[in-house]
Amino acid sequence: MTEAIERAKHYSEKQLEKLRSNIKDLVPTDEMVFVNGSYARREASEGSDIDFYVVTTGPKPEETPDWVHKVKSEIERVVPIEPAEDGAFAKIEPRETLLHNIGGENDSNQNITRRMLLLLEGEWLFNDAGLKSVRRSILERYIADTITDHQLALFLLNDIVRYYRTMAVDYEFKTVEGPKKKPWGIRNIKLIFSRKLLYAGGLFSVAATADLRRDKKIEELEKLFNMTVIDRLLDICGKHDCRQVLRSYDRFLNQLEKPEIREHLKGLTKEQRDNPVFRDLKNEGHHFTRELLKLFERTFDSTHPIRRAIIF
Repeated sequence: MTEAIERAKHYSEKQLEKLRSNIKDLVPTDEMVFVNGSYARREASEGSDIDFYVVTTGPKPEETPDWVHKVKSEIERVVPIEPAEDGAFAKIEPRETLLHNIGGENDSNQNITRRMLLLLEGEWLFNDAGLKSVRRSILERYIADTITDHQLALFLLNDIVRYYRTMAVDYEFKTVEGPKKKPWGIRNIKLIFSRKLLYAGGLFSVAATADLRRDKKIEELEKLFNMTVIDRLLDICGKHDCRQVLRSYDRFLNQLEKPEIREHLKGLTKEQRDNPVFRDLKNEGHHFTRELLKLFERTFDSTHPIRRAIIF
């Protein structure tokens, strides 16, 4: 059963529809407002905040334009905004910076976060066509015209792996060493469920395009990345094979939609890792990981190039 998944999808879409309606007359025609996180993945509940940011077609403005302040106010009327104002969200990003310095010394944690999340889970609040255009341009940057028909999109795959590992390292810093320590318990659980599923959605997508020519690789990845992560796995693997993974994920969403569970997890420290509420979800997370691995092995056999690519 996936009742919590269906509830979250319905709630997320209703809120996104409201947000889009509220800001549509505030944003200049050629600008873009995107969202990541649980709303983009259609996994939100009443306790969820929203991760939004602006992608501008011009240079980054020296001061935040008045229309951005108005958009932020309208969003806050509907849902709380992700509080990490010094992080990758609630910011203005020039379109061109998403396409350059990939892997270079200027490719900061914030840059890879914005780029990867735009690809893997990004959704629009304003300018649907703009989102598709930016996503297409990033894919064309990752998948060069020199790639052969039987090559994996290794540049893209390596950055997906790099981002997933960056999340794990970043989690350790933010919950242990950061100047403003973040809640440990809920971040730990999200890392083992939603962050891992996001990674799997990218990994499976690259694998699914292994034997396509360059233009078809890009076209298929566009199609897959325009889906939610759950729908993406269903499309690649089939409903029957995904049932155990989704059953476990449904349990995770069912617990997080309960305000008392969410707040309880936010208050836990690493020293309280034997807490029964946390332990129950953590054990389910280990089961979820094993089921994801089984799904990967069933979908891509031992001769598939993705197997070698993620090991060596």
